[in-house]
Amino acid sequence: MTVAFDEALTIVNQLVFDKRAKYLNEPEVTVLKGAWNNWDYDQMAKHSRFSINYLQRGVASKLFDVLTKTIGNGERITKRNVRFFLEQAAKNYFTKSALTAEHNLSSGRLLGGQLPDVSIFYGRTHELMLLKQLVNTTRCLTIVGASGIGKTMLAAKLIQELTTKRQLNFDCIIWKSVAHSPILNDLVDELLELVCPSEYNSNLPEYTQAKITLLLKQLQTYRCLIVLDEAEALFPINNVSQRLDYRLFFRRLVEEKHESCLLLTSKILLNELNDLILSKRPLFFFKLEGLDPESALQFLQSKGFTDKEHCLSLIKTYRGNPSELEALVEKVNYYFAGSTQKFLENETTFVSSKLESTLNHLFSQVLTDIERIILIYLAQKMVSNSKGVSFLSILDNLKKNRKTSFSTSELVKALEKLEMQSLIESTKDPNTKEISFTLQPVIKKYITTDPLGLVHMTDVLPKLAKIS
Repeated sequence: MTVAFDEALTIVNQLVFDKRAKYLNEPEVTVLKGAWNNWDYDQMAKHSRFSINYLQRGVASKLFDVLTKTIGNGERITKRNVRFFLEQAAKNYFTKSALTAEHNLSSGRLLGGQLPDVSIFYGRTHELMLLKQLVNTTRCLTIVGASGIGKTMLAAKLIQELTTKRQLNFDCIIWKSVAHSPILNDLVDELLELVCPSEYNSNLPEYTQAKITLLLKQLQTYRCLIVLDEAEALFPINNVSQRLDYRLFFRRLVEEKHESCLLLTSKILLNELNDLILSKRPLFFFKLEGLDPESALQFLQSKGFTDKEHCLSLIKTYRGNPSELEALVEKVNYYFAGSTQKFLENETTFVSSKLESTLNHLFSQVLTDIERIILIYLAQKMVSNSKGVSFLSILDNLKKNRKTSFSTSELVKALEKLEMQSLIESTKDPNTKEISFTLQPVIKKYITTDPLGLVHMTDVLPKLAKIS
């Protein structure tokens, strides 16, 4: 194992601080670097602003005394042998780090980021049971759901239960938020540093695909559960190159043999992953809905809302979305003195800032013209009638729009995508088998109020009267 001077200096500098409560100063570093390069004191002086006499008589002897006590292991350190002891100290540090990591792996400890607090958690019993089965049987699992629906909390609760209830079948668990949209090479580097620090510090390949091969070898050696939270950020709309990089990365993790599992949370089912599902690869898609009425009721009651009938009405309106219900509670407490009765007497639909931010992004960067037309048409129809709008009605409206020319297959594809993004809901008549589509009240409210003017962005879109 080759050790660079800067690596050795960083490690020994910390050891010296631990010994004397003071880091190495500039002249001490000058002497160390000179000794490392086998320079005499004359050469050290030429490469610094210090005199020969000061470096040799004022610095070196005291420095070597400190190093002898710190890393000498009972031997006297001098200018001639200091490089050997610096290299040994660095190698010992790397070996100790690797052993610590291997212990973490063998003991199934959590690596990477900090789990969110799940000490207060409602419902999701069925979802947790299903996820515990899936992480043991599939190579890639994606939890998809609307903003604020509880994807991150569910994944964190799963990890907590796996590690505290003796249900852990993994050597290691890695939790990472990727909301900052790291490039592939950086993410693979971070994963390698966690899974195999000894390789990371010594023989890391130069190219990204070679690094992925090394990561896959580790995932074959150790059974790891890797959680990437907010995975949609890895596929930015305006960065085709990064999307292609991650598409190949996930394809390799899904197709190449290993016993580990990659768990993703995402607001949408990414096209790149959907293609793998359609090709029958070992990847599972799990759509998360809102809390069941009983769990959502417990949540609202814990916030001081005691009228069951009122609570069930709110739960229905906000589809059991914990984040939307939390935001609603704050509004009712602040403006209606905590009275659900007063709020319902003056009922309106609140869109939380979190959901509004997500919708702003979708309408400004993601949605296509046909998807916008569908959403606006549904909102128009539901202003006066809360019933669902049939597929044939949507198709007929699309054909009547002279400014557009979309095929039936394009409509079907757009409806599937909107439903996957939790922007529309579908129901099927049990008798006629006819499918109809509706909007959640919060989605309808955003579209009809259009707070930033993002709903209507092209001249092909119909205008929509705003409502309060």
